[in-house]
Amino acid sequence: MDQQNLRTPSARSSTPASRQTAHALTALATLTPGRRRVIQAAAEEYLSQIDRHRLPLGYDLPITLDHSNRADAYRMRRGETFARMLGISCQPSDADLPDTARAVLATINAPVDQLTARATATGQPAAIALLHLLGATDYDPDMDEALRRARATRTAGAR
Repeated sequence: MDQQNLRTPSARSSTPASRQTAHALTALATLTPGRRRVIQAAAEEYLSQIDRHRLPLGYDLPITLDHSNRADAYRMRRGETFARMLGISCQPSDADLPDTARAVLATINAPVDQLTARATATGQPAAIALLHLLGATDYDPDMDEALRRARATRTAGAR
């Protein structure tokens, strides 16, 4: 790394956690939908033990030390798969990896969350689902206008 890059404010203010998350999100953008699903499943499984929703494999009690719990989840709950698929080089007990996994999951789930919010806000989940299937939600930034057009077409066809 050259010295001039280290002098820039962004290079000085970025933390290892933010660099790791930025790298993971950049790598995620280049992956196929199939690989995204594998990463999503691996992140969910990894976080299920980190957040204490699942017991460690082969244990009847949770691991109380966070350091040891992170290392066990990394090895036994697909944390290593998650990290390798995104090109993250870290120790099994890395304290920043759970936050990176949460950021990746939030990014993967963002389109679904937006569709759910739109369906709830409009009160017409079937119309939102239909517009999504037709591709209107991908290229039409004004969802309300797309809904109005869909309703107008439906009512005009009924006359």
